[in-house]
Amino acid sequence: MNYFYNGKKPSVASNIASGCFFLVVIVVIIFLFSVIDGFDDLEGHYLELVFIIIMAGAAVYGFFKKKGKLHTHRIEIINEDLLINDFKIPLKNITLDVYNINNSFSRYHLWDLEGILSIYSVFEDDLLNDFKNTFLKNVKKHEETSSSQDGASIFVKSEDNQFSYDLESGEFKIKKKGESIFNKTPNFYIYDPKYKKGKGLTKK
Repeated sequence: MNYFYNGKKPSVASNIASGCFFLVVIVVIIFLFSVIDGFDDLEGHYLELVFIIIMAGAAVYGFFKKKGKLHTHRIEIINEDLLINDFKIPLKNITLDVYNINNSFSRYHLWDLEGILSIYSVFEDDLLNDFKNTFLKNVKKHEETSSSQDGASIFVKSEDNQFSYDLESGEFKIKKKGESIFNKTPNFYIYDPKYKKGKGLTKK
């Protein structure tokens, strides 16, 4: 079975903006320390200094934060394995978490125990439907109780777990009874792909 989509790509503008912000912060810090002769010069400017330190910390964290690679176009299921790029993931290691609200579909998250792949989507698609019909033992259903979004971070609560997903890095966390049971940044990730069954021309 082949599944493909038309190819969501990472935001180049976002990456450029992050890099520019990081450079600006570094330049500001260098300039600040070049004009300061001693601690006496800092008197009355502690608030500005704290603000610059916070900016620097945020820039460094964002720049060096581990990010998964945005998955390109196609996955295949052959026999008992799911194939993506050069990886072969045994289906026995894959879980499909389906979140419903009053028995109506809300979102799904497909992931594997090794943290190679993570697919998050609020759309019903062929990949979801085939998994639900063909690989029932891989499917776990959750009754969603609340959800929220803060920038690129998605937070979902259900009756039996808590799930968070970062749209920029692919990092996801799963908690049960308040304790973390899985926290991973996958090799490949994608969100809202709308997979279609068939062959996507020459896309891989």
